[in-house]
Amino acid sequence: MKANARFAFALLALAVSACFATAPDPPTYMETCGVDSFATAGGGEALSFIAIAFAIVSFAIGLAYMYSKVREDPATGVWAKDEAYNLVVSLLLFAGILVFFTGACSIAQSYAGNKSPITASQMYLDALLQSNGLNVLKELESDSLRNQLDATKYSYLGLSPFWGGGVAVRANRKSYSAQREYLIDLYLPIVASLTAQKYVLQGIAWMGASVLLPFAFVLRLVPPTREFGNMLLALFFGMYIVAPTMYAMSAQVFADNVMNTTPYSVTSLQKFQSYGLDNSQAAPSDIKATVFYRIGSVLPQAIFIPNLVILVTVTSIMAVSKALRAIAI
Repeated sequence: MKANARFAFALLALAVSACFATAPDPPTYMETCGVDSFATAGGGEALSFIAIAFAIVSFAIGLAYMYSKVREDPATGVWAKDEAYNLVVSLLLFAGILVFFTGACSIAQSYAGNKSPITASQMYLDALLQSNGLNVLKELESDSLRNQLDATKYSYLGLSPFWGGGVAVRANRKSYSAQREYLIDLYLPIVASLTAQKYVLQGIAWMGASVLLPFAFVLRLVPPTREFGNMLLALFFGMYIVAPTMYAMSAQVFADNVMNTTPYSVTSLQKFQSYGLDNSQAAPSDIKATVFYRIGSVLPQAIFIPNLVILVTVTSIMAVSKALRAIAI
C-alpha cells in the first residue's frame, strides 16, 4: 500500500515540476546540431508544450490511481497502470528520438560542420542551384541570344538591280542556338525539381519539431487518439530525421566524388561535346567547368536521389508505425 502511494505521489511531483519547467532561449534556429538545439527548435515552445502534456497526463494518472485505492475501484486502477506504462513508453520514445537526432547530427557534421541535417541539406541544394542550376540556365540563354544575333550577319556583293548575290557567313550559329535551346528545355525541369526539394525541406524544418512532434506526443498520450499519435510520431521520424540525413549524406558524396575529382586532360570526344557550348572553342583542361559536366552532375540529385529518399522514408515510417502499434496497450 505504501509503495502504491509513493508511486502516485511521484507522478504528482513529476506533473508539478514539469508545469514550472521552461525551455532555454535558443540563439538561432538550428544553427548548431545537438540535443540542445533540437530541444529548443521553434523557440522552445515545442518542448514546453510537450512538458505540459506530460504533466497533465501524469497528474491525471496519479489522481486516477489514488481514486482507485480510496474507492476500491479495480478498473480505474488497471487503467491508471496501463496509462502509466504508456507514459513511460512515450518518455523512452522521446529519448530515442533525441538519440537518433544526435546520430543524424554526426552525419551532417561531415559535410556542413556543426549544422543540423536540415540545415546541411538546404545548404547543399542552395549550392547546387547557384553553381550548377540557375547560372547554367543564364549562360545558355545568353549564349543562345548571342548566337542568333551572330547568325544574322550577311555578306552581299552585286550591282542592284542587275545582278548580285550573298551568303550568310555565320549561319551555323543558328545550330548553336538550337542546341542551347534544347538544353534549356531539358534542364528547366531539373532546376524545378531542385527548387521543389528545397521548398519541401523548408516546410519540414518549419513544421517538424515545432508542430508535428508536440502534436504527435500529445495525441499519443490520450487513449482515444493514441494510434493517430503513433502515426504522426512515425511520420516525424521519417520526415525530420531520415530524409534530411539522406540529403546530408548525398551532399557529402557530391562534395567528395563530383566537386573534388582530379582534373584530367581533355580528349577529342570531350572537345567535340563541348564545342560551341563553352566560352572557348575547346573545353578547358578542367572538365568540371564544362556545361555538360555541370548539367550531368545535377541529374542524380534531381531524379534519382529524391526517389531513393522517398522510398527509404516511407519504409521507415511504416516500420516505426508498426513497432509503435505493437507496443501499445
